[in-house]
Amino acid sequence: MKISVNWLKEYIPVTHTVEEMANKISLTGIESSPVELGTELTGLVVGHVTSVKPHPDSDHLKVCMVDIGEDEDVQIVCGAPNVAADQYVIVATHGAHLPDGVRIKRGKLRGQESNGMICGLDEVGVPAKYMPEEFENGIYVFDEPQKPGTAVYDLLGLKDKMVDIDITPNRADTLGMRGAAWEIGATYDEKPNFKKPELNADKIKDLNEVDVEVEEKSLVPDYLLRELKDVKVGKSPLWMQRRLWNQGIRPVNSVIDAANYVMIEYGQPIQAYDLDKLVEKKLVIKKAQDGDKLKLADEDKVLNHNDLIIASGEDILGVAGIVNGTVAQVDENSKNILLEAGVFDGASVRKTAQRHDLRDDASNRFEKGVDNGIVSEALVRATQLVDEISGAKEISKEIVGNYTEAKPTVIEGSVSHINHLMGLELSTDEMVGILDRLGFSVKVDGDKITVTIPTRRWDMAIEADLVEEVNRIYGYENLPNTLPAGMETRGGYSQKREFSNKLRDVLLGEGMDEVINFSLLSKKEVDDFNTLNTEYTKLLHPMTEDHEYLRNSLIPGLVRNIAYNQARNNNDLSIFEQARIFARPKGQTRPNEIEYLSGAISGNVISDSWNTKSQKIDFYYLKGIVDEVLSFTNADAKFEYEATADYANMHPGQTAKILANGQVVGLIGKLHPKYQKDHNVDETFVFELNIDALFELNEKSIKSQSAPKYPSVSRDLAILVKSDVENAQIISDIYENGGKYLNNVTIFDVYEGKNIKTNYKSLAYHLEFLNPNDTLTDEEVEKAFSLVKDSLVEKFNVEIR
Repeated sequence: MKISVNWLKEYIPVTHTVEEMANKISLTGIESSPVELGTELTGLVVGHVTSVKPHPDSDHLKVCMVDIGEDEDVQIVCGAPNVAADQYVIVATHGAHLPDGVRIKRGKLRGQESNGMICGLDEVGVPAKYMPEEFENGIYVFDEPQKPGTAVYDLLGLKDKMVDIDITPNRADTLGMRGAAWEIGATYDEKPNFKKPELNADKIKDLNEVDVEVEEKSLVPDYLLRELKDVKVGKSPLWMQRRLWNQGIRPVNSVIDAANYVMIEYGQPIQAYDLDKLVEKKLVIKKAQDGDKLKLADEDKVLNHNDLIIASGEDILGVAGIVNGTVAQVDENSKNILLEAGVFDGASVRKTAQRHDLRDDASNRFEKGVDNGIVSEALVRATQLVDEISGAKEISKEIVGNYTEAKPTVIEGSVSHINHLMGLELSTDEMVGILDRLGFSVKVDGDKITVTIPTRRWDMAIEADLVEEVNRIYGYENLPNTLPAGMETRGGYSQKREFSNKLRDVLLGEGMDEVINFSLLSKKEVDDFNTLNTEYTKLLHPMTEDHEYLRNSLIPGLVRNIAYNQARNNNDLSIFEQARIFARPKGQTRPNEIEYLSGAISGNVISDSWNTKSQKIDFYYLKGIVDEVLSFTNADAKFEYEATADYANMHPGQTAKILANGQVVGLIGKLHPKYQKDHNVDETFVFELNIDALFELNEKSIKSQSAPKYPSVSRDLAILVKSDVENAQIISDIYENGGKYLNNVTIFDVYEGKNIKTNYKSLAYHLEFLNPNDTLTDEEVEKAFSLVKDSLVEKFNVEIR
């Protein structure tokens, strides 16, 4: 909410700069910043167009003579289609500065001298979407004669100074100028002075042309109307228009502008209807039926049974508290007007506005809450403005659809208790003075105070709220500085967090980059990698269809990252994410949050260089990274990789489950070629590890030991074995039969192809034997080596080469 200083001066004295005011208000707990419009503008004056003639060398340019308050009229070439003689316009003189660094200089346009520029509002700083529609494609023309040469800044509010208040949800009372005046006045110990609106008593008649029925009274506690007869709709005055466009509202006509002006002034939205366009002279506030349509200027909105509407007969006039349709829209031909002021349930308004993407200034106020104590007064003020500007002949009495008495809140407190909570020693008079500055009524009975809160501050209910208000206005910066008392607690991470951070550091050490993705996915993405076979968790009110479900895997997010980068020619990628997934067992309402670590690598892991050749990512490169991560878990567990084709979007020949003591703790493999094509990614390998499951594994007991004093003995073993026999099976069997001195086994060669039987492969292993307490003899080594070979022949029918 932008608080205009010039407008604020109508309520309280303002002698401070906007910078000082913004800082002072921020110290009371409402974040504020100064806004000064048009600081770069110079040389803008009122010009009177005395003559217009066609440009001799152009079909669209015109040569204008303009009085700008100097001894002689100046010649200006203008291309605006609406320029005409006897207009009062905005002129940027020679040397004038406009927004975005534009500077105006004398010059010639197709041979004709031009000594300035006749401007449109958008050219002097008013955004095109907020200026009156009639001037959208041309220059701005004043409705009334102005003195030529007069600076235009004050006339058009081009250099208005404002305080931009960042409203918190509980302080919606400052969404109106009057509420803001109370807040800022209290900050400077000034009470605002408001003039109560009054109607011309001679015009008020006992009209009864419109009936109103509120079916959903629980959602509409207040609903009031007034009729205005024989109104002449036209333009609103310039003072009103400039205040509206500086608030980001486009002036439309004298009736709609008056309604919007009251919304900014009081914080109470007002709606207007053309009474003659109603099919029935009756308004009904009710729930819509599924399939009902609201006609808007640019589209139709299909409503459902949760939407609260205002209807006249079969016509839907608008969605309550949000927007009016075009059915009974007020225009320049309207004569009889119906003004509406109401209070609508904030939750209902918020859900409907979000559902149909119709959030605006009115819905924002109803969502946060409006003061039901000023609904009638705000309606009187809107009626007064319409009458003053558009001249109504008759005005109805207030028509009541529903009314709830506005009762102030009464809070009891204790001066000593409030002082104790704040750590101050304010006297009763000081405390009462602060509350009085806020417009609260206070009764004192010894130490006890009874505070009556006006209805505009519906956010207050208990004594703690009084403490906050006294604190704010007294000044947080004035509170005494004290150190906290009590036991100190030692900071640090939990064991589980330390564990996950260690695994994260391993991947960073491997040169991978960490990413952070949204935890919300589309329906297809949760289908793609539901490796846990969990139920899906859908949001009630998702932002978009792409963010409907809580993620059940981190892989879809990583694939999106890969696709995004590769589309921008960044092809060599190595990324990971450490975050939670959401798995919901069948029948469970809330999902379980499980910590996961996932990675994705695509492209080359080594680039071309003068002494190296590029190397593409493969399964075993990624497996090496995963092995490194698993080694840092320090788990007393046997980790295995089990080939699988269970995952539809993973390559069936290059994917494995990761097992710890037979329990699945993750997966590793290559994305399925079709999945890669569908998601526009090159060959990509991924892995996923369940950190929670890894953390639960028993830790190994590590004992230090001295370096071996005796030499090791090695043997190489080459075998021919069927292709379906896994390397892990061979190594496991070697360890099982290699005896107590077998220290290490590594595979150093794999070959399939020429000179090898079909469906067979050649594997070569290096076995290392070591006795830490004595020198091994050839006899001991050969005995163990023979046992290894015999076992392999017997179990796997291998051929020793």
